[in-house]
Amino acid sequence: MAGEQSAGWAWNHHNNTWEKIPAVVSVDRRVGTGLIVGGAHKLYWVACNPAAGNSVWELTDSAVALGAVILDHFHTGREGHIMIISPPMPFTNGIY
Repeated sequence: MAGEQSAGWAWNHHNNTWEKIPAVVSVDRRVGTGLIVGGAHKLYWVACNPAAGNSVWELTDSAVALGAVILDHFHTGREGHIMIISPPMPFTNGIY
C-alpha cells in the first residue's frame, strides 16, 4: 500500500494508517520582513539560503510584526540548509 493516494488521503507506511493530505501548501520566498501567510496554518519546513554570513530570521504567530517570537534561527555561514519541523508547528493567526 506504500505510496497510495485516494481523494485527499495518503497511506503512511510508517504507522500503517491513512492520513489526510494538507489541502493547501503555501510556498513563499522572503528576502525581508513581512506576512508569509495569514490565518491558521502549519509550518512543515523552512529553507534558508543566506546571501551573507550572520543571517537571522524570526517567526511569530501573528498577522503583524508585533507578535512574540516563537521560532528564531541564527547562522554564521553562507551555506543553504533546510529545517524540517516535525511534528509540524501550528500557527493560529498567521506566519510573520
